[in-house]
Amino acid sequence: MENADVETSANARAYFKCIKDLDFIICLSVVSHIFAILKPYTEVLQSKNCDLAQCYDNIEKVALYLAELKYDVTKFNEPETELENFAGERDIILTFPRTNKYENVSAYLKNMYETFIETTLTELGNRFSKHQKILTNVFNLLPSYVVEKEFNNVKQAFDFYKDDLPSNDMNLLATEFDMWQHKWKKTSIAKKPSNVIDSLNALLSLRSFYPNLYCLFELFAILPVTVSTAERSFSTMKRIITILRNSIGDERLSNLALIHIHHDIASNLNVEDVINIFCKDKRRIKFTNK
Repeated sequence: MENADVETSANARAYFKCIKDLDFIICLSVVSHIFAILKPYTEVLQSKNCDLAQCYDNIEKVALYLAELKYDVTKFNEPETELENFAGERDIILTFPRTNKYENVSAYLKNMYETFIETTLTELGNRFSKHQKILTNVFNLLPSYVVEKEFNNVKQAFDFYKDDLPSNDMNLLATEFDMWQHKWKKTSIAKKPSNVIDSLNALLSLRSFYPNLYCLFELFAILPVTVSTAERSFSTMKRIITILRNSIGDERLSNLALIHIHHDIASNLNVEDVINIFCKDKRRIKFTNK
């Protein structure tokens, strides 16, 4: 800050003051604590083999835990201790001005903590509520549940995807459902598939007998849980394309993107071998006359 120009120094000091502001630190502490709980669930939702059933099960678990967390007084000590340790390590005084409406820092932290949990629960409900109706139909068709169901319990799913199925004749679909139900009546519970992928595998050799069910399970298996894959690729491009983006050609940008996305493969490369390959190539620099 001391060696930069006036404008840069002023902006740096302003940012430095903001990040040491008590409001910012408390918000950061709360968000960090709650997102640490959500992190493993977000990673599961981003996995390519996560189906809707697994998704909804994970969301129900984390929502239930957050709801309990909101009213558990003993758990509030954790973010409070984290805040005190964070402030102590950075010589930040945890005090409010007299004009503040909260009695103390603990009261403000508690309010922010409960509010953020409530907001998170609301957003989870809004984002995943539509999955519940689809899941109901999925579960009713799974071998573990289909024996006790009727065609009316799954008719909505067939009707919704009728344009994608080999046949949209409800009588034919009802017959196929009855045959599917009868197939699993005498099978033990332990041998009955309980998720979409296993059910699809069970249908693989029987697809000619259950063409509509096979197609329906295929649709359920590829239904996206989130759009995180696209979002991750966008954020990857933002990290790769820098201020000097004009000097990056399409080929180099694609190569950098592949290395960044598949970092697990790139990390196993021998750096010396890569350098040797570059050394063997002729160095051709194009000069332009101005």
